[in-house]
Amino acid sequence: MQRRIWPTLVKELSTDEVVVITGPRQVGKTTTLHWLLDQIPSKNKQYFDLENLVDREMFETKNYNSLINEFQKRGLSIKEKLYIALDEIQLLENIPSIVKYLYDHHRIKFLLTGSSSYYIKNRFSESMAGRKVIYEMLPLSFQEFLNFREFPYMLGDDFPWMVEFSEVAYHQLHTYYQEYVEYGGLPRIVLTPDVNRKKILLEEIFSSYINIDVQALADFKSTNHLRRVIKLLAARIGSKLNVTEIANITGLSRITVDNYIEFLEQTYLIATVPAYSKSSDVQTRLQKKLYFVDTGIANVNTDLSSGSKFENTIHHQLSFWDGKLSYFSDRDGEIDFIFDNGKERGAFEVKETPTAVDYFTLVRRAEKLGITQCRIIGKEPSATFSKFLWGGFIK
Repeated sequence: MQRRIWPTLVKELSTDEVVVITGPRQVGKTTTLHWLLDQIPSKNKQYFDLENLVDREMFETKNYNSLINEFQKRGLSIKEKLYIALDEIQLLENIPSIVKYLYDHHRIKFLLTGSSSYYIKNRFSESMAGRKVIYEMLPLSFQEFLNFREFPYMLGDDFPWMVEFSEVAYHQLHTYYQEYVEYGGLPRIVLTPDVNRKKILLEEIFSSYINIDVQALADFKSTNHLRRVIKLLAARIGSKLNVTEIANITGLSRITVDNYIEFLEQTYLIATVPAYSKSSDVQTRLQKKLYFVDTGIANVNTDLSSGSKFENTIHHQLSFWDGKLSYFSDRDGEIDFIFDNGKERGAFEVKETPTAVDYFTLVRRAEKLGITQCRIIGKEPSATFSKFLWGGFIK
């Protein structure tokens, strides 16, 4: 089951830089590490899981040269290029200095994974400037979903405002897309056929996030408070993030809620979309819109409406595009997503059952921003309107 990021990652095996793969739990980072190691013809390679206490204890040494002895005991050679894969690096505080030291003194190619972007992009970056490349791995795109389910259909590469609704393709794909919207794109969930089992596994994955990631990376006094904030956030998918409101509901301070939200975003539970503005200062002041990285995990925390599930899924699909996402809001209304890749801009409005009125309203709002490319993204076909982009056509 190939991930769309794999062809890019395999090219990194011939480079010297440390490769860091970051993303949420159960997204396939460990599988990717093993796959990458399988692509290396040399036997001079080793995988270490830092969730395993034996492996972690080995790397807790203060004498970094002792690790070379440990490698050699395992039949590895430092006289030729050595490939070391370390899984879940955020669990070991001194890994950045270890990797830097061994990278600087030996021919070691490191392949690393972690589930905290804060740890990797900040603390890890401080010691590895110029020595690493970072890749984010997210839940499956819809094309990957179809591949994992072994359904032989290739979505087109046309840019979304070029795709017209097709009744034939819709009938082929809509059952798969409904499942994708309902349960998200975590590989383990996608490959589980039983619906009840999917729900159990989603709850287990979320519990692991709380019991492992939160405990290892944060010093929050109470995970109960964090869980309550998460439930409130799940109920506000697609809405502006009002920190003051959440603080008032929970009785927590605004600073505490801000810290929770920052942590949740940096550990890939939630994602935010900024307001559209040509001024970065204005954009910073305006409230962001809230989404979950995986719709299935969001649905574990609250009973999402069908509209919320659909909009959250569309946000995830659009996040694969090479460009920036924002939203626009004024007294006249809102545009759900504005896409800008530096060359062209497009405005998108998400509607479960789109109509011509929705389209003309979007066009009128987009004209204020000088945007001419507009598309309604719909979930269900409309009897009177066909010039919309069906969500299942987004690759």
